[in-house]
Order: sequence, then C-alpha cells, then structure tokens
Amino acid sequence: MASLTSKSKLKFRNSAQTYFKWGVYGAGLIIFILLLFVVIYPSYTLVKNSFIADDHASFNNYIALFTSQTTFIVFRNTFIVAFWGAIGATAIGVLIAWLLARTDIPFKKFWRTALIIPYLIPPFIGAIAWVYLLGPVGYINKIWMAVANTFDPLWVIYGRGGIIFVMILYSYPIAYMVTLGPLAQMNPALEEAGQISGAGTLRTLRDITLPLMLPSIGGSALLIFMSMMANFGIPAVIGFPKRYFVMTTQIFLTILNFDRANNLQIAAALSMLLVFLAIITMQLQRWVQRGKSFAIISGKSSQPQLIQLKNKKYVAVVFLGLLVLLTVALPVLSILATSLLKALGLPFTFDNLSFVHYQRIFTELPKAQRAIKNSFLLATGSATAIVFIALIISYLVVKLKVKWGMFLEALVILPYAVPGIVVALAMILAFVKPLPLVNISLYNTIWIIAIAYIARFLTFGVRSISAAFEQVHGSLEDAARISGADFVSSFKDIVIPLIKSNIFAGWFLAFSPALTELTLSMLLFSVGNETLGTVVFGLHQEGKVGMTAALSLIVMIFVVLLNILTNKITKGKLGF
Repeated sequence: MASLTSKSKLKFRNSAQTYFKWGVYGAGLIIFILLLFVVIYPSYTLVKNSFIADDHASFNNYIALFTSQTTFIVFRNTFIVAFWGAIGATAIGVLIAWLLARTDIPFKKFWRTALIIPYLIPPFIGAIAWVYLLGPVGYINKIWMAVANTFDPLWVIYGRGGIIFVMILYSYPIAYMVTLGPLAQMNPALEEAGQISGAGTLRTLRDITLPLMLPSIGGSALLIFMSMMANFGIPAVIGFPKRYFVMTTQIFLTILNFDRANNLQIAAALSMLLVFLAIITMQLQRWVQRGKSFAIISGKSSQPQLIQLKNKKYVAVVFLGLLVLLTVALPVLSILATSLLKALGLPFTFDNLSFVHYQRIFTELPKAQRAIKNSFLLATGSATAIVFIALIISYLVVKLKVKWGMFLEALVILPYAVPGIVVALAMILAFVKPLPLVNISLYNTIWIIAIAYIARFLTFGVRSISAAFEQVHGSLEDAARISGADFVSSFKDIVIPLIKSNIFAGWFLAFSPALTELTLSMLLFSVGNETLGTVVFGLHQEGKVGMTAALSLIVMIFVVLLNILTNKITKGKLGF
C-alpha cells in the first residue's frame, strides 16, 4: 500500500513537472509571437519603406541621400562628435578606474559614489544644465564678463564643441564601470616586474597596464562610440540653436518635415544607414573583446599591490574633485538656481527667489501633470511586463535550453542595439494604420509608447534574470524534489527567493530609463499622452526656462533617490 502511495506521489510530481514545463513552453510561444509582432514586423516595415518612393518599389530614397550634401555633412558631424567624444570619455573613465582600483588615492568610497552620478542623470537634462552654465547668458559666462569687464562670453556651448564636451561628461561612467573590475582583478606580477626593473608609475601604466587592458578599453570605447552615434537629446539641445545636425536629429527633422514628399520613407533610408553603422560598431566591439589579454585576470589569491602616488596624490584628488564639480555640482546647482529665480536675468537676490515655478508645474501646467502620471504609469507598467516576459525567456534559454533560444535572445537585443530614433520610426511605420483583422489603431495612443518601451528595454530584464538563473545550480531544485516538493513548489520556494534581488534589479534597470526616456517619446507621443522627457524638452524649446529647470530637478532627484533605494534592496547588485 505504501509502495502504491509512493508511486502515486511520484506520478503526481512528474505530471506537475510536465505541466509546468509545457506551461512555460506555451507562455514562451506566446512571447515569441509577441516579439515577432513588436520587433520583426516593425523592422520589416522600416526596411520595406526605405525602398518605397511614391508608392512604388525604388532605390530613389537611397539615391537622394547619397547624392545630397546634407547627408555627407550630418554623417561627418556624427562621426566627429562620436569619435572625439568616445576618445575623451574613455580616457577619463579608464584613468578614474585606474586611480580607484590600483592606487592609494584617499576617499575612495566617496569617489565611487559621486563619479557614477552622471550615469544616472538623463543626458538631455545634463545638456540643459550646461546651457544654463555656458549659454550666451549662462552663469559662468556672466561671471566671466563681470570679472573680465567684457561683453564677450568666455565660451558659448552651442555647436560641435559643446556636444562633444557634454557627451564626454555624461559618458565616461561607461568606460569607468567596464574597466574598473578587470583593473581590480588584474594579476600584478607583470607590473611589479616592471617596477623592479626601474620603471616608474607612469611608464608602468603606459607600457604594461594599458596594453594588458586594451580589450576592455577598446570594448568600452566602441560601446561609448555607438551610444554617442545614437544619442538624440544632447545634439538636439546643444546643436539645434547652431543648426548643427547629426544623423539622429536629421532623422527627427525629416520625419517632421511633412511638406517633403516621401519624408517617412527618406527618414527610413537614413535610419538604415545609422543601423548599418551601429552593426559595424557592434561587430568591431566583439572582435576587440576577443583579445587574449583577459588571460591575465587572476583569482582572489592574487591581489594587486596599490601604487603609492606620494605627492601626485594631491593632483589626483584635484582632478577627481574637478570632475565631480563639472559633472554633478555645477549642473545640479545651475538647475536649482534657475528653478528658484522668479525672473531670469535679474540679480540673484532673496527678493528674486521663489518656488513659483514648482507651484506652476502642479497648478498651471496640465501637460506637466499628465506627463508625470503618464511616465510613472508607462515606466511601472513596462518594467513589470518586462520582468514577467524576462522570467519566461530566461527560464527557456538558461534552464530548458530551447533550441530556438539564440533567436529569442536576438529578438530581445535588436531593439536596444539599434538607435532609439530608428525604433521609434519603425513603430510609426508599422502602426500608423489600424491593425488588420481587429481594426484597432495604436498610433497616437499611449499604447504605442508602452510597446516601444517594452521592446527597447526588455534586454535589461533578460540580462539581469538570466544571470541569476545561471547561478542557481540544478542540484538545489533536485534536493527539494527529493525531499517531497513538487516542481512548482521547488521553483516557487527555492528558485524565486534566490533570484528575487535580480528580478528587482531588472525591474529598476527597465523602470529608470523608461521614466526619463526622450528619443522614443518625442516621435510617438500625442496630446494627452505626453511624458516627462517630452515636456521637459518642449518647455526648453519654448523658452520657459524656470519651469524647465524645476521639472528637470524633480526628475533628477527622483532618479537618484530611486537608485539609492534599489541599491539598498538589491545589496549593490546593480554595481553602482
């Protein structure tokens, strides 16, 4: 009798396991179809439209682009700002990582926290802050004109130089985060050998450390280069006043140029050129990161000896302090000061200070109130959907190892690998007409923004949760089932508690960019469906400086506080 009971329990557990797996497969199939709908279909529509002119298949769009001097100019502008921006950001990021990982510089905990803050600030808000500092009547220029007794500003940030400068300030954390770990774990034997042979600190860094780190450095430089090519906010804020256009802003202007025949199709062709550049950059990055120098990374038993900076320590502290001043203190203070001024241009006195701009946001600006609500709903809803979808995809790929896992991963990565402006245009072309069969229109609704956010940021959830699944050994689930737990119970009671911090980390990684997103929203929003990014950018373009600053500061404070809260909950799993 006992034997029959045991067999019944085993049969029940096997049935539960089978049902659970088939349930995951079924959910995976639904998600696969969904991804085909929100990734492949828009991508196909974008490519198809790039070859359509006057409702006929044609190469005319590409011919028009390749024979236009404007295309050459925006391509050149894009390459220049991305190249020099990547060089500058990489150099600064690697130097910071080296100082914090390999030297005895003081206050390391403070520097690690402060130097990552620019990564959390939306780049277009950082650009607006620097307009307040180095615009024609910016604070720094005002001080300069007063001290030098001149009417000529020190430097007006509009144009190419300003775009490169601001891009560097808000991109160096990428190089810093990518190279910090490898530098901290590098086997110090070769460096010590160089020092024993008489090489000084700088020569050891130049001849030994940097060559060994070339794959990490090259990979981060290409990653930054790709992100700068895809950046819309900074070139829009700083480039528009000087009519300095890059490929992202040119695509945006082409889409909005309704008087031009085939404007969407020409924008699609220009987008394909940008996608082509992105693909080349990604392939270069993969090739560079195959470098053999990763073999020098050692385990815990070999800790690098910290380099004694001696008198150079003060120079290093001043350098990092200046960087914090430029990337955090000055931009935040400029936005705060601007948001508190009753009238811009009048002296900075107590009589001219007020919270009136904050009051107006919540009482006199309905679109700002809608934007706050819409952005929170979109960010919360898309991040939650992303976590549920990522759980299924990650389980299929990591645990069940489905044969079509690589294709599924490619569908996840594609919308983030290509520039956001291209994703937005693909969504417009795909959903501008009502959906067949159901006759439902997504265009000019909040749902098209939600779909774009899910497609764009799904990779964050998948990466975070997949990494957690890979760390959960199958023996833990086997032990639970041997002890009598069925498949569902072992997953719920063993696996989920072990990966919950990664689930929340994935949720935050999707929530944060969705909350402050600009590029997708600028093309997809409609009246009543505004987002924080579109309202901040719109207020800036309208010249409503005080309200722009007030809303920008609210966004910045919330993002930083949310990051602090998330790091506490996930115990630093986000890495910053």
